[in-house]
Parts: sequence; C-alpha cells; structure tokens
Amino acid sequence: MAQLAAVVRCRSLQPASLAWRPAATPCPTHKAHPAPQGVLSAARQRRRVQRIAVAAEEQQQPQQQPDDWNLALAGGRQQHQRPDLHVVLVHPCIPQNAGNVARTCAATNVGLHLVGPLGFELDSKKLKRAGLDYWASVCVDVHPSWDAFYAYWQQQPGPKQLVGYSKFAKHHFAAEGLYPPGTSTWLMFGAETTGLPPEAHEAATQLCKIPMANFEFVRSLNLATSVGIGVMEVLRQKDGAVLPEDAAATSAAAVANTV
Repeated sequence: MAQLAAVVRCRSLQPASLAWRPAATPCPTHKAHPAPQGVLSAARQRRRVQRIAVAAEEQQQPQQQPDDWNLALAGGRQQHQRPDLHVVLVHPCIPQNAGNVARTCAATNVGLHLVGPLGFELDSKKLKRAGLDYWASVCVDVHPSWDAFYAYWQQQPGPKQLVGYSKFAKHHFAAEGLYPPGTSTWLMFGAETTGLPPEAHEAATQLCKIPMANFEFVRSLNLATSVGIGVMEVLRQKDGAVLPEDAAATSAAAVANTV
C-alpha cells in the first residue's frame, strides 16, 4: 500500500498532459500560489491606461449631427462640382457600395444621383460608415423613380449624353472619343443584382461595358469598382492625363503671364 501511495503522489506531480486524472482536477497536495501584489497592480494599471486612451480617442472623434446625414440635402449648397460629369445609380441595393461611390464622387468633384426605389434607407449606418465624413462634400440628388430622373435629365441644358454601363453592350467603355469634351456625361449604373432596368437601356444614348476575362467564376465587378473605373476614364478623355495639381499650376502660370 505504501508503494501504491508513492506512485499516486508521483503521478500527481506530472504535467496535466501526462497525468492519469483529468487536468481540471486540482492537485490535493499542491495549491496555486497567488500572483505577487506588485504584478496585479501593474496589470490593473495597464488596463486603466488602455481605458483612458480609448476614451480620449472617442472624445476626439467629431460628433455627427442628425442633419449632417440628410442625403436629400447633402452637398446641395456645394458649388465646386464639375458640370460635365455625373454618376447615376439606378435602384442601388447595397448601402456600402453607395457610400463608396459617394467617396469617389467627393474625390473627383462629381455629382451623384440616386434613383429610387432604393434597397436601403438613406440614414443607414452602413451607408454613413462607407462614405465616412465625405457626404457633406458630395452633391447628391435623390430621385424617387426612373421617370422622375429621366424628366430631370431631359431638362438639363446643353449637349449631353446618357451612358449606360451594361454587360449586354458591345462597345468598350474606354473607346476613344466616347466622352467628348464640351458634352455633359451622365454615367448610369444599375442595381448590383439585376443591372440596368429595360427603360434605362432604352433611354441611354450609348451603352458600354467593362471587359472581363473570366465569366465562369466572376459574375460581375463590384458596383463601386465599376463606377471608379468609368469616372477615371471619362476624366482622362475630357482632361487628359494631367494631375489636378499640375493643371492648377499651369492655369495659374497662364494667368500670371497675361497680367
């Protein structure tokens, strides 16, 4: 019996992975020693510092007022948008895509038109999060229906074109001369799931598509990605391959030389 008790005591000293009883069973002979008081104090101090840092960061973030996210008025007082380029989202369904498109429009001074019915509420948190704090810099027009938008577009003065992006088109989106200078270009993109509706296909003055090499595994490009591709190509054809800061410097130099 004494030898058996010695074996049991020996096994109880082995690591949990080698012990004969479950690891959760505490050793009756050895008790866990509490951590020194200094170690506990240091850990509590680190957690306290982290909580203070997080609270300070939250206080530094600007508080958005409810009126800041009224998309029917967002950017309506901004006068910096280009008159010759607009982005039209017809029945968009995913708020994150609309928010990312708004960010692109803010970066390029391009007007954004949302054609209802929409697949999300205009105060959606996902929409705000994707657009970050750029909504105030985007000129947004919300049209309740396709008929309302098309009547609005027809009333716009000057030469204009309504270019629809569709997988059924036969023209390359980057065909030279597709977006002539002096013409107001309106780029239309349909819903993420169904594309442009039939009435938009019929109303478009031109239809074009972004080529894809693999239709077996990829059904379509992301909506926000397609808008970015289309906008940049229109800017290339209208403005040339010139950086905005270089164009501004050239314009300023020309004005200085004429004075």
